[in-house]
This record gives sequence, structure tokens and C-alpha cells, in this order.
Amino acid sequence: MLWFFPLKKLKKHFKFVFFGIVLVLGLLAAYLESTATATGNPHIRNPVLLMKVQSDQQHREENEEPHTAQWKNLEQRWSPEFRGQANLHIFEDWCGSSVEQLRKNLHFPLYPHKRTTVRKLAVAPRWTDYGLRIFGYIHPYKEGEFQFAVASDDNSEFWLSRNEKPEELQLLAFVGKRGREWTAPGEFGKYRSQISQPVLLSMKRYYFEVLHKQDGGGTDHVEVAVSIQ
Repeated sequence: MLWFFPLKKLKKHFKFVFFGIVLVLGLLAAYLESTATATGNPHIRNPVLLMKVQSDQQHREENEEPHTAQWKNLEQRWSPEFRGQANLHIFEDWCGSSVEQLRKNLHFPLYPHKRTTVRKLAVAPRWTDYGLRIFGYIHPYKEGEFQFAVASDDNSEFWLSRNEKPEELQLLAFVGKRGREWTAPGEFGKYRSQISQPVLLSMKRYYFEVLHKQDGGGTDHVEVAVSIQ
């Protein structure tokens, strides 16, 4: 009688006992998973990637130009077969008319919707709600002081490096910052910011970029002109 009574009670409340066992196992599994996360299990968390993201964020906070910060240690390879051409990357279906809004595009700058090349720094595709990134190398044919100018509808920026490294880019000329500025095609004198100060260049490669943003209206275009003193 002493052994029979507890066994009978156990059979009667079997469902409650089973539920309790499942609950305990679930809590144990949750505890093991949280422990694995805290110790850096690569399937749960990538501490190296986390450190890189934190480092990039800290790098941006040190008053560095947001555009140049994106190109730290990014190698740009040059090939003779592309002499006389520049890369053209197109970012589609993105509203806004300022270059800053282009930078907010999740695809910018490394994952454009289309990639192609151009033979001159003048583009007028007649599209709407898009952004452009034109980049490559400038090879001056002689040493001297050069001036660059940009015209566009809507905003645009011309960046030039002191050498062939993207991380040395400097903003030389631009059309607007707020998205409300624009020029007619070839109109290089509407804003003082369109024309750069003279830059001394020698006969070597210099990395450059042109950024352009167009909204849903106007005559979309962007051109870069250059003169030597």
C-alpha cells in the first residue's frame, strides 16, 4: 500500500508532470543559448564584424568628411584597356535632389543598379529619381595649374584626390547642398561653388569622383569642365 498509492497519483497527474519536464528543458536550452552568445559563438554573433562596425562609426565621428570615410583602404585598380573612359554607376528609384540624399541610399556606393562606362564627363540620360557616381583617374598631359568646374540639374559634387588613392579625395566644386540648386547645361558660372581653386597637378594619375542627384523634374544633366592656366 505504501508503494502503490504514489504510483497511482503519478498516473493520475501524468499530464502536469510531462508539462513540467518540457518547461524545464526549454529553460535549460534558453540558458545554454544565451551563454553561447555571451562567449562569442560564431554562429550566433561575429565579434570581428561588430568591432569593424564600431570602428567605422567611431571613424565617422572624428569630424572626417563622410564621403572620404567610405573609401578607406579601398584599392582602385587601373587597366590600360579602359584608357579614355570613366566608370558610371547608376542608382535608380531614389527620391530627392541633393547628393546627401544619394548617400542615404542603401545601395550607395558599392552596389549600383547598373554599371557602365562613359568617354566624357557629360551625362544627360533624361531619367527621373536617380543618382550617379562617375569615377576613375585623370592623367594630366603636362604639369600645371588646373581648374575644374561642374554644372548639373539637380545637385552635384566634383571630388579629386591628391594622388591615386580614394582616401585622399577632396571636394573641389559643387552645385548646391540643399537640393534646390540647379544650372542649365554648360552653365558653369551660376554659383561661386561651381568653379574650383587652381590645383597644381603633375603628369601622374589622380583619382576623381563625380556625384549627381536628380529628382522627378527638370532637365537632368551633369558636366565637368577643366582648364589649365
